[in-house]
Amino acid sequence: MRRVVSRAAPRLQLVLLFFFAITYCVNILNWIFKVYFVKTDVGDAVISAYLAFSIIGFVAFLFVASPLIYWSYIFADEMAPKTRRNAVSIGIIICFFLHDLPMEWIEVYLLWYYGWRSVISGISFFLVTLCFAVSFFNSWIAYTWFISKKLQLQFSSSSMVMPPSEFMPSSVNYQYTGVDR
Repeated sequence: MRRVVSRAAPRLQLVLLFFFAITYCVNILNWIFKVYFVKTDVGDAVISAYLAFSIIGFVAFLFVASPLIYWSYIFADEMAPKTRRNAVSIGIIICFFLHDLPMEWIEVYLLWYYGWRSVISGISFFLVTLCFAVSFFNSWIAYTWFISKKLQLQFSSSSMVMPPSEFMPSSVNYQYTGVDR
C-alpha cells in the first residue's frame, strides 16, 4: 500500500519528462506555423538551424534522455540515490547541449532582431527559456559535484587514509613471554 501512495504524486522525473516533451512539440509546431513562413525576412540559415536543433533535440530526448530520466523514476526504490541523480543529470545535460542551449540562442536572436511574431512564438520562447534555465542550473550543479569529487580524491587523499592522531588508539606494548597458551 505504501508504494501506491508514494507514487500518487508525480515525482520530479515525470514533471521533467512532461515539460521537455511539451517544449519540443511546441518548438516543432512553431517552426511549422510561424518560423518557416518568415524565411524571406530571417534567412535560410537561421530557419534551417531552428529546424535542425528542434529535430536533433527531439530525437536525443526521445531515445537517450527520456529513457535515462524515466529509468531513474521507475526504479527509484531499487537504485542508489547517487545513481538516480546521475541518470537524471546526464539526461538533462544531453537535452541542454543538444537542444536548449542552441535553441535559446536562436530564439533570442529571432526575438531581438525580428520581435514578437505570434502567440505560439512567444510560448515557444518562454518554454525554451525555462528549459534552458532548468538545464543550465542542473548541468552546472552536476559539473560542480563532479569536479569537487575529483578534487577531493586528488588533493585530500592523505587525510582520507590516515585519521587524525587523537583518534588513533594508544600504542600497546606486547611482550612475548615464550609461553603459548
